[in-house]
Amino acid sequence: MVKRLRGQRLIALKQMAKQVYSVVHPLLGSSESGKILGSGFGGDKTRLIDAIAEETIVQHLRHNCVSCTFVGEERGVEEIGDQPDFYLITDAVDGTTNAVRGIGFVSASFAVSPTDRLDDLEAAVVIDLSNGAIFEAEKGKGARYRGKKIKPSDTAVLEEAVVSVDVSRASETVDRLVPLMKTVKSVRSLGSAALEICQVASGFLDAYVDIRSKLRTLDIAAGMLILKEAGGLFIQPDGGGFEDVSLTELKRFSVIAAANEEVCKGIVSLLRHSPR
Repeated sequence: MVKRLRGQRLIALKQMAKQVYSVVHPLLGSSESGKILGSGFGGDKTRLIDAIAEETIVQHLRHNCVSCTFVGEERGVEEIGDQPDFYLITDAVDGTTNAVRGIGFVSASFAVSPTDRLDDLEAAVVIDLSNGAIFEAEKGKGARYRGKKIKPSDTAVLEEAVVSVDVSRASETVDRLVPLMKTVKSVRSLGSAALEICQVASGFLDAYVDIRSKLRTLDIAAGMLILKEAGGLFIQPDGGGFEDVSLTELKRFSVIAAANEEVCKGIVSLLRHSPR
């Protein structure tokens, strides 16, 4: 299995993704899925659906004798196997609120890196847990959705852009985002960061913006690689990138995922001149 992850990384990641889908999909919207079991790695509440999904991944790794450094939302950082030689960063349920309420916008994400650095990611998969559709990418080989190559939209004027903006649990950021929301053609707030970033990669959205400083590496890793391989941009609101970011340290970020440089520059400019 270790050789398979080296040589056929996407195949192995998709196998894990499909296994999580088979377990989680029947739980979507069920009353028991939201039962609180404790707190996870980042301090957020661990619900039954989160715990089951992550345990499915860990058991899959152990069953197949995989050695890796596992990074998950609930367990945190854990060495699996005798000689871990790569990092697997996962968010087993991204959009738990949607999942518990039965809202059909929830995902699981998986990314592999040979090092503890976010910018060294080699392969990534995001699966839509409502329908099983898969976004995938391998470094230097582009990105795909349902097996077909994808690219971001050609929208270059911010006034024509459809943008997803996350303002949940962060009322202090709303004022900064008002100029952007007034400028763009349409605003969405969908509730699963990885899936929203992939929506930008495939041209369904023109940008995704989250300036709450709440996103962790496991929230953004897979989506970031997929977007970049599709040809989009992924930056921090100050214009900086994500160089030298550790996969295993608990840090939180604000992000802009954009279809192209024109849309990205427009968003950065509006945020820079908005009230703080």
